[in-house]
Amino acid sequence: MSDPYSNLGAQDTALQERIADAMEARCLEPAQIAIRKAYLGSLNLAHDAIALELGSGTGHVTKDLLDVAGAASAHGIEPSPVMVARSQTSFAADDRLSFSIGDAKNTGFEDETFDLVVMHTLLCHVPSPNDVLQEAFRLLKPGGVLAVCDGDYSTATAQIADFDPLDQLVRFMIDQNVTNLWIMRQISGMLSNVGFRLEARTGHGYVAESEAKYFLTVIERGADRMCEEAILFSETAEALKAEARRRVAADTFFGFMSYVSQVAVKP
Repeated sequence: MSDPYSNLGAQDTALQERIADAMEARCLEPAQIAIRKAYLGSLNLAHDAIALELGSGTGHVTKDLLDVAGAASAHGIEPSPVMVARSQTSFAADDRLSFSIGDAKNTGFEDETFDLVVMHTLLCHVPSPNDVLQEAFRLLKPGGVLAVCDGDYSTATAQIADFDPLDQLVRFMIDQNVTNLWIMRQISGMLSNVGFRLEARTGHGYVAESEAKYFLTVIERGADRMCEEAILFSETAEALKAEARRRVAADTFFGFMSYVSQVAVKP
């Protein structure tokens, strides 16, 4: 199976809804909020800055462009109609925010429109990510800021001992749902080649907390995909999901992944 996020708007509605649920859970976790605050809060924007998020998902990061980064207005482009509808419903009361269905490689906006462009967990899913970076460069005003944050996905783990079966579910899930595991190890050179001037690069550790709602979605989707691929019987998959939930209840669950943010400026 190819990464469904890479063509999310073409997926069936049920899959879009399930992915939207997982993204919502991730966005609302305190540890994930802390990552976004760490890199978005360091940007020095003008008080009237106009911001754009490419791959805006359910809209929470786009809202952060106002509340954390300090932009005056923000727009989110997202290929999934399900996620755009959720964003528009969730943030309908804030007229500084807008969302639309669109393509990060060809947004349709005029040159030099934005002061800030953000890609939060987008590029790992994009075939030919250089096309998106070139589009961001075109859209930014001179002196405009690009902020990219994504997972360093080879570090994702739920392992608490040798041969832990839950970790295999995480690895399978990542394999099935990420186009480029190494994007944040490659991003600096890609940005330089497009013409950006590099600024802060920062590592962010993410540990699942409390109910581990997001990491449980990773476990569950990994188990379900293994069933679909006839690697596991459904009874085995359900037993592994139950094991994950029992670990959470017993405070023995561990979920970890590194993230990396890279800030760059259009000269």
